[in-house]
Amino acid sequence: MQIADDPAFRGAITSAPWMLDFALFGHWDLGTVGRFGAAIRDAVMRLPSLGVRPGEQVALFDITGFAVQSPDVLAAIGAIADRSRTTSRKIALVRNSALLSMQAKRALPHLPMFDSREEALAWLREEEAA
Repeated sequence: MQIADDPAFRGAITSAPWMLDFALFGHWDLGTVGRFGAAIRDAVMRLPSLGVRPGEQVALFDITGFAVQSPDVLAAIGAIADRSRTTSRKIALVRNSALLSMQAKRALPHLPMFDSREEALAWLREEEAA
């Protein structure tokens, strides 16, 4: 189910497992971060209507189309990720740039990063298979 369609990000809620699936694009400003934060909050609020208790879902953030960001944007994204940690049981980042990886690790040190969507999905699904 598509939940966000912004020029700077796209989001969906999928099942098997229940997942918030976001792709981020381009260079952001603080207004874009605010819209992104609102989209994540809206997605989490929709979960109960789908029969999902917040915390049962996982989250995937594809940053392969993301640009290197300013320090204030990184800090704001880091604040959103800290709050998101309490609602998603597992969160994965898919990256493809060494510089962006370094920036993401600085802002989001607690989130694992993967080189492909397939690797990230396999990790997100690990618990279910066990």
